[in-house]
This record gives sequence, C-alpha cells and structure tokens, in this order.
Amino acid sequence: MSKNKQGKKHIHILDGMSLYTRDKSPFYWGYLNVEGEIHKKSLKTTDKKEAERLLFDWKNELLYSNKVESENSNDSNKKVSDSPKVDNTRRKALMITSSLMGAVTVAGFAVPFLSAWNPSEKAKALGASVKFDLSKLEPGAMAVVEWRRTPIFVVHQTPKALENLPKLNERVTDPVLSEGVARSTNDKFTVLKGVCTHLSCAPKYHPEIEPKAWDEQWLGGFFCPCHGSKFDLAGRVYKGVPAPTNLEVPPHTFEGDTLIIGEPT
Repeated sequence: MSKNKQGKKHIHILDGMSLYTRDKSPFYWGYLNVEGEIHKKSLKTTDKKEAERLLFDWKNELLYSNKVESENSNDSNKKVSDSPKVDNTRRKALMITSSLMGAVTVAGFAVPFLSAWNPSEKAKALGASVKFDLSKLEPGAMAVVEWRRTPIFVVHQTPKALENLPKLNERVTDPVLSEGVARSTNDKFTVLKGVCTHLSCAPKYHPEIEPKAWDEQWLGGFFCPCHGSKFDLAGRVYKGVPAPTNLEVPPHTFEGDTLIIGEPT
C-alpha cells in the first residue's frame, strides 16, 4: 500500500484497477481504467475483501455497458446506411447465400469450446437454456459453453479421474459426498460455473496427473493463477486456499447425448 501527498492510500489490484482510502472517508474507493477512460467512486464498504469484489463487479458492469453501447451504435449506423433503392430480391438472395456459407464455415471449424446451439445474445440475457452436444467431447477434454454471460465448464471425466476423486475427500474443504463423485446426474460429465469463488477470476483447466508448481501431488483439476486457489476435477475447493467454496454447479439436465444448461423450456 502506498500513500501520496493528499493522504490517499492506494492498493494495487491489477493493471488499471486499484483501491484507495481517503483521510476524510471511512470507505474504500475504487479506481478503474477501462479502455482509457478513468472511473472513480466510493464502494461504500470498509471491508477490503468486499471492496475487491465490488471493484471486479463494477468493472464487469462498465465493460458490459460499453459493449452494449457499441452494439447499439453499430445497429444505428446500419439502419442509417440502408438505402431504399436496394434490390430486395437480390438482398434476399445474398442473405441466403451468406447464411449457407456461414453454416458450412461453422461446421468445418467447430470445436468443443463453444456450443453451436447457443441461443441469441438477447435470449441468453433473459436466462434461456443452452444445449450442447456431448458426443463431440472426448474423455479428458473440457468444453466452455456460455450461459447467462457466464462461462460453463463441461468436463468429460475419464475412468482414472473418477477413480482419483474419492482420494481427495480429505484434501478438499467440502467433499459434498451427497452430490455424487462427479457432482452431476451423469457420472461421465461434470458441469461447473467457470468462475473462481474468491474474486470471480477464471480458473485454468489442468487435467494432467503429475506434480505441479502449486501441488506436488496434483491429480488433475482447476488452478486459479490470480491468487492461487485450486479445485479438483469435480470443482471442489482445496483446503487452505483463498477461495471459500466449491465451484458452483449450474442447473442442468441430460437428454441422451445432449446437455441442457439452465431450466428446460
């Protein structure tokens, strides 16, 4: 923590993000540099951890607001540029051709990183369910599917991973044994919100069963490089790390080889 001549004490969080206090205010204040624009405000809390969480939430709100404004501006420009003299028949033909070519491109380059069945951005914002084809996900692989603007980790568990999970019951804070070894109604697949429960960072997938810098007895799982939190392949948080709870399991169901994230419609 550094202190300047005005009596402000700054706490660096990440590039473009910091907390500071003022001598005349009991609260933490937030500083953000979002796309070159400076933002400052009181976070209305005297608790440092709560202030850090509010700072991250505030940054996400600003980024989302900028994205929406940009999309609205683009939509407006498109409407202004539309000419009434355009041949409607030719326009429809071009749209059909573009759609077909786009479908072929998606099919040719699709990977299990994002579901090709996602609904529109507007529908996702309203909480619509998302479907994912599990048949394309190999054992040991993980896919990331977006639902309600949240990354969802879908892990195809290997027999070895399922065998190792019970061995970690004593090393995790909350074994949640009642949820089953994979914390899912389908033991082959684990479905988790890909957001660290410490400060909403993004944990990294490390399925390898080998010694790691953060754990010499690593049996696969998720590691958050921001503050060192670690979770096993079922999303259970290890003891003695900053994250307080397990990775959250979103509502989901299985219909054959189809995973439905969210409430079925």
